[in-house]
Amino acid sequence: MAPLPANNTPRFKVNYTVNSTDHSFILRTHDSPSAFGTIVDDFLTALTDALFELTVNTVEFAADSSNIFLPVTTGIENNAYSTGAQANPGANWFYGFIGRSAGGRRWHLDIFGARTLGTDFRLVPGENTDVDNAVTELTLATSLVGIDDASLSIYPYVNCGDNAHWQRAVRP
Repeated sequence: MAPLPANNTPRFKVNYTVNSTDHSFILRTHDSPSAFGTIVDDFLTALTDALFELTVNTVEFAADSSNIFLPVTTGIENNAYSTGAQANPGANWFYGFIGRSAGGRRWHLDIFGARTLGTDFRLVPGENTDVDNAVTELTLATSLVGIDDASLSIYPYVNCGDNAHWQRAVRP
């Protein structure tokens, strides 16, 4: 498949802090900011016990065909999910939610702050209830789309990992 431009659809960028480090993730949807906030709140609430404390700092929006992200109010700004913090090496752990769009394009969403990597760096259904609930919330969020603006099918398993960028950043 030929690559599509990153600005092919409207995008929301969620900027958050976990384990004293700032991160962000992007989701694509045509929803209003408040409807988007509800989706993210439901997702992070479901995932809460599987995370270290994650605080949403700001949310930004870029319209389709635009590369400019501007702040929006979604109702989740300054929300905190879970408690506790992890120092290195666990501070770099993440959950990788994956799927495909109806058009066959890959989709993924990485969230830092994972409390576990599982036994084989993948959590399958039934292995972690909170992660299973987060997958369910993403599946219920039918307004989320892929880069091709087609609906998403979220896979039932979640990959886990130790991010290589952050590994190298803490090396002497």
